[in-house]
Amino acid sequence: MQLAQPQRVFFALWPDAEAAARLHALAQEQHQRMNGRVSREDSLHCTLVFIGNIDAGRLPDLQAAAAGIQLSGFRLTFDQAGCWRHNQIAYLGMRQIPEALQHLQSLLVKRLKSAGFNTEQREYRPHLTLLRKAECTGATKENPAPEPVGWAVRDFVLVRSSLSVNGSRYEQIGQWPLL
Repeated sequence: MQLAQPQRVFFALWPDAEAAARLHALAQEQHQRMNGRVSREDSLHCTLVFIGNIDAGRLPDLQAAAAGIQLSGFRLTFDQAGCWRHNQIAYLGMRQIPEALQHLQSLLVKRLKSAGFNTEQREYRPHLTLLRKAECTGATKENPAPEPVGWAVRDFVLVRSSLSVNGSRYEQIGQWPLL
């Protein structure tokens, strides 16, 4: 019996087209100061829960865990810019995490654990990666974003990530509406 190909997956919030365009423009502005590799506009997202590599046969279990979530939509605003030196990531974060986002993320983690999936144990820090391999010198502490960017969250998605020499490629393989 041949095992299914492992899949690298995560749950995320995806910005609408207008927010993605604004975020990409901001990433290009940050690139002028910090160099690095600009995130593609169609790849910008806020991770909810990173799962990692799983057997493709477990995808239905992930989908079932997500399908049981029935929460209201909410608004996100990314209003804090920063750069992590340890992994050279320039990002946008939030000064205050909305309670609805925390609730969605923790409920998803709880349902995934009940379904037998391992999830990251570190504190959840929602962010959008603008640049990879950024030169973080002098930009390590968090500052107000040059322009806060947000969108109305109406759903969350399951994403398959494929790694290559040109970076990650993301494919949405599941989507669940928020009420």
